[in-house]
Amino acid sequence: MPYQPSDAQQHVIDSDAPVTVVLGGAGSGKTTTAAAAAGRRLEALDQSRQAVRARTAPGTAPILPAARRILFISFSRTAVSQILDRSAGILGRQQNKVDVVTFHGLAWRILTSFGRYYGLPHPLRVQSAAEASLSAASFPGMTYAELLPAAADLLQVPTVRDYYERRYGTVICDEFQDTSDEEWAFLQSVAPSAQRILLGDPNQCIYAGMKNIDPYDRVAQAAGLPGAVEILLPPLSHRDPTGVLPAAALAAMERRFDDPAIAHASSTGRIVLHHLPPSELPIGVAEVVRAERAANKTVSIFTHTHAATAELSTRLTQSGITHEQVGFTEAFGDSLQAQFAFLQWALEGTGGPRKALAVYVQSISRGSREKRLPPAIIRREHPGFEAALKEAALAIKAAARPAPDFSQLLTLIGGLHSTFGFPRGEETWAEANRQLRRALRLLDSGGTFADVATEVGDIRGMTLVGSRSPRPKPVQLMNLHQTKGRESDATVLVLQPDEYHGRESEPFTTGSRLLYVCLTRARERAHIVLPEGETIHGLWSPFIDACVLAQLL
Repeated sequence: MPYQPSDAQQHVIDSDAPVTVVLGGAGSGKTTTAAAAAGRRLEALDQSRQAVRARTAPGTAPILPAARRILFISFSRTAVSQILDRSAGILGRQQNKVDVVTFHGLAWRILTSFGRYYGLPHPLRVQSAAEASLSAASFPGMTYAELLPAAADLLQVPTVRDYYERRYGTVICDEFQDTSDEEWAFLQSVAPSAQRILLGDPNQCIYAGMKNIDPYDRVAQAAGLPGAVEILLPPLSHRDPTGVLPAAALAAMERRFDDPAIAHASSTGRIVLHHLPPSELPIGVAEVVRAERAANKTVSIFTHTHAATAELSTRLTQSGITHEQVGFTEAFGDSLQAQFAFLQWALEGTGGPRKALAVYVQSISRGSREKRLPPAIIRREHPGFEAALKEAALAIKAAARPAPDFSQLLTLIGGLHSTFGFPRGEETWAEANRQLRRALRLLDSGGTFADVATEVGDIRGMTLVGSRSPRPKPVQLMNLHQTKGRESDATVLVLQPDEYHGRESEPFTTGSRLLYVCLTRARERAHIVLPEGETIHGLWSPFIDACVLAQLL
């Protein structure tokens, strides 16, 4: 269905203000409207350039307006993917003139493009969190926390600043109410003269405690920027046009659990509860996913923590549920690095995969017991791992000599996850193996192994900073704080009896926003899987009780 903007959305699209602050609830069309605004600006620029050409005398070089692009900044790589998907039909041929990146992805681009000229190493290597936390070894590169400050410093250099001034005519920021002070300052430093479109909703600020921010203060800051205009989108959800789920979510966020909206959503099957024994929660999730996928629906699964996500991912893989682990980009990057290190060692005899394997194990380990293994791998103190490593090394060396059989090599390396008995992460290891196979295709077109190494390094770097955005799978699994910018036909919220949500108590000012965000990601149904007979955290329990009561009545 063609995009038909409302009057308020048309005001956003037509706005020529230096700063346009767009506020609207979940599903109100902020991202789609911003894409339409970007398209209008790009079309106007094209028309202006064509008009100059038409007025220029034959044989004379036209002096054209700069072909400035649009910068769209978001928080997560999956949100970036969904932004690209949603805006494709609106932007059409203009889509290739829009750069959609995360904050750290933009910082990485700035540093890799200009850092070499101002004392930074090239290619720039980013340390993964696992490397930074593995004290048994040291690793080169810039830490994740160093990226934004370093890029902000580079933007003070006139040559770099002027390049981005020329490159971008409009800068769009999604969910700006969640920006930290550092991110907010960085946002202002990129192409300062470009028009700004700031998209936000204080009700969806779920990082307030983590970043020590007040979303209402951030909105006030935005509205106070020179020339800023504020446009409020009407409370109509384009994600769920019936308004049933958004109304129930708003009532839950405001802790109005006797609101008829919650009872209506629950009694009509828009919110579905699944009570299961604690040990059977993964089985219940798998059954819900199968049922939704049988109806060709996309599914997003939300868990409380990274650890819970990792455990559930293992169980879903065992159940044959193909899915994407959102937020496990570092595990993927570390997996790709470990597999390439093994391949490089087998072909060239340089270095070795030991440290890279230790990093990967660190990235997928949960709990103090599992965290003991990576240092033991580096120090050669784990007999079982040493025996498995020696056996794998012999097999891989045999496939590499005298002429390498790349298919066999990659198959052997892909099987190392089970060979070493890693506790989880099968999906990340398998995806890394597929990407490594694609990178090796460079050899078929005349590339060298050094080209493959560069490609692998680029994929790893872009993955770590959220700049690489593969097309999302129909089933996605993530923790609660990675729900920003997502949407799917059905969602599955998995509750645990031992959840910790900080020291908040009623009315759970920050936590209730998390509840609101989770419930408004679904277009059609919001499933909640919870352990029967167990005490649920006070953030969720009154809402669950209201849903149960509605179903009983």
